[in-house]
Amino acid sequence: MRENPGVVSLLYLHGVGNGDPRDAWRRALDRSLQDLGYPGLDKVEVIAPKYPDVLRADSGDRTQKIPPVTVPRLSAEEQRAVRRRVERATAELETILGEPVPASPVGVTDSLAPIVLRVLRQAHNYVTKPGIRARTLRMVLDVLPEEGEIVIVGHSLGSIIAIDLLRRLPPKLTVTGLVTIGSPAAHPNLHEDSDRLEMKAPVDHVGWWVNVWSNGDAVTGLRGIWRHFPWALDLQVGLGLDHRTTTYLRSKPVATAIGRGLFGSLTKEMAVVEGTPDVALNSLEVRLALWLAYAQFLRDHLKGATQERFGAALRVVQHEVLERLIENYQADGVRIPQQLLDLRVSPTVHLSEGPGDLPRPKPLTQLSKEEAVLALVALATTNPVRPYEIEVPDDVRRQAFHDLTVWMGLGGGLGENLHLAMQSASKAVYPVDQWKLWVGIGIGAAVLVAGPIGLALAAPAGLAGGAAIIGALSAFGPGGMVGGLVTAGAITTTGAGTIAATLVSSSSSAEDVEVTVIQLLTAAILRSREGLEQDLGVWLAMSEIQRQTGREVARLSAYSDEKAPGVEALRRKARAADRAMTYMVKNRLVEGLTDEEPKGEEPFEE
Repeated sequence: MRENPGVVSLLYLHGVGNGDPRDAWRRALDRSLQDLGYPGLDKVEVIAPKYPDVLRADSGDRTQKIPPVTVPRLSAEEQRAVRRRVERATAELETILGEPVPASPVGVTDSLAPIVLRVLRQAHNYVTKPGIRARTLRMVLDVLPEEGEIVIVGHSLGSIIAIDLLRRLPPKLTVTGLVTIGSPAAHPNLHEDSDRLEMKAPVDHVGWWVNVWSNGDAVTGLRGIWRHFPWALDLQVGLGLDHRTTTYLRSKPVATAIGRGLFGSLTKEMAVVEGTPDVALNSLEVRLALWLAYAQFLRDHLKGATQERFGAALRVVQHEVLERLIENYQADGVRIPQQLLDLRVSPTVHLSEGPGDLPRPKPLTQLSKEEAVLALVALATTNPVRPYEIEVPDDVRRQAFHDLTVWMGLGGGLGENLHLAMQSASKAVYPVDQWKLWVGIGIGAAVLVAGPIGLALAAPAGLAGGAAIIGALSAFGPGGMVGGLVTAGAITTTGAGTIAATLVSSSSSAEDVEVTVIQLLTAAILRSREGLEQDLGVWLAMSEIQRQTGREVARLSAYSDEKAPGVEALRRKARAADRAMTYMVKNRLVEGLTDEEPKGEEPFEE
């Protein structure tokens, strides 16, 4: 917790009515905070202005003007920095506050918020009469401190007032966090004749924004507010039809968010987990370590602002993957290797510290070249900071693969050959410049699951080795299985038919097939460059793709339009496999398929 609890003030903005004159909201929040282990509100300066008389007025003073915007304009780079800071803080909150409850039918089929605002005079006056809105905002501003930190909690109409206030606060007053509950802000008609919708991007003086809505609270429109305010973290809770502020304040997510804003982190949020040093990494965990090492080598070779963004994104993803994996292991009573625990990080660091140093995995020297091929190929076609998309220059990837294979004890030459194999395979399957986009960003289910991130998030705890990998695949459904099978090394003579059937199905896009075929061909080229034995399953899988797509094209084209999208997608899938197989025959990547010598002096066409 902060060293000096109480230095942060709490501004509570009530909805319609008189703001709960008996202060029941305060008692409810005070009890909730203490139940969670936070200090009570007696340690906090609470500001709870009451403005019912202003809201009930027939009309506001027409000469009264809306308070001016005090937030300075930011440059594009400054705005990006604010967005990254808020995203890091939001990612951490999302982890702490937990998963939203699933929506459930409660007998309400449409939003009642517009009706509520028409019936309730106070809300209607604030939204439709600028004079009343101006006087209400000035009344609140008059009771706020000129500087310091503050947490704002807005319930119902109070959330609309809070949004209006955010850009009009004293310049030296920082909003540690904004918590809106039971908010009707999802309704665009409430924002007519206002500038609220200009706040689609975060503002510099606001740390984070959490919006909590109940799955039965009709005032909210039964939805969050992200459509209008994309940087707010929407969290759905199961409070049923209850719209009362006391009900919201008694819920754990709301109290946790407010407590965190007022007092900082509870020490138990990052509980120390005891690891077992003598537990060897299974195949899933080895791929996890490879991913982290590769991502950090990429970051090392990036420069300037791109390096800072990449490092910050990696910190968030590394935190999410490891915490999810460790949580599953603990739930199933699985022994956790100390090596995994040593890689844990907080998703956020102080803004002045940048992305910060990330713990590095210990060097993995137990893999042979044969065992490493498919794992390395998966990395070559994976965005290591997915879902964030950051373009990485080709020379940086080349340097990172050199460093990675040296780190694995396999020599920098393997990394160089991997890079060249990836280039050759990509150009063979998709011979235009667009292939570079796949390497830099990654598209399709195959790329998603081929990377260790997807495997780590999906793999059920309690499984080891190949079982963990296959268990991970099933969670992604048929479309996601393909790239995972490649990564797991399951491309064998018995697996070719399954892979082809999955790729040909409508659940896999043409991009999925192209990327998967590139993976297969890269592995074949790399094996040849390194003098390793080829896997006949690669050829059989692509042959099956050709056969099954050809059969589907013949079946569908009999009645479909000539340029039907489904038929064209199948042709594109078949074309990817055909190009790869042509390359393999021409460059003798499968023995006994041709007696023709490849043309040219070089063994591979780049």
